[in-house]
Amino acid sequence: MKIQISAHQLLGIPLIFWAIVCLVVSIVWVFVWPSDRVDQLFGLRYLILRWGHALVWLLLAVAAFIAGLNLPGGVKTASTVALASLVVYIIFIATVLTSKQNP
Repeated sequence: MKIQISAHQLLGIPLIFWAIVCLVVSIVWVFVWPSDRVDQLFGLRYLILRWGHALVWLLLAVAAFIAGLNLPGGVKTASTVALASLVVYIIFIATVLTSKQNP
């Protein structure tokens, strides 16, 4: 099976480049996260604060890879994944804003 890189671009830069950038940012967010806001948090709120932002960037990377490599589903699937990243981001921000911050 031969993988073809498409001419899809964002700001004149190929989507594959953006996918790699998003993947790197996702890896950074695995190590950098709002740990100061998890004072005695458990369950879903903890998971959202711990992994939410990294998941947003991972979903953006997947969307860019799908569109940039013309994978099955193409731009329609990539758009759905990108929309999912927006939903995850809104949930993450809402959780950050409503979580207790240590003094």
